[in-house]
Amino acid sequence: MWTRNVAVFDWRGKRLKTYPIVIEEREGGPRDTEFASEALKRARDDKLVPEDELEGLTAKVPEKIKLWR
Repeated sequence: MWTRNVAVFDWRGKRLKTYPIVIEEREGGPRDTEFASEALKRARDDKLVPEDELEGLTAKVPEKIKLWR
C-alpha cells in the first residue's frame, strides 16, 4: 500500500483540507496524479465546497523530502 497526504485547495489557493490517500501497491508504484485525483474525489464526496465550486478545486501532493546526512 502506498500512502500520501494530499492537500486540496480552493480556486484562490487556500488549503481547505489534507486527505491521507491510500493506493494499492503494484509494480512501478502510483503516480502523483493518481493521488491528486483520489483526493479530489474525496473532497467531492465530503461536499467540501458547493457543487458549483468543484471545478475550481486543485490537489497537490507534497514534494518528496530528501534527507541529507
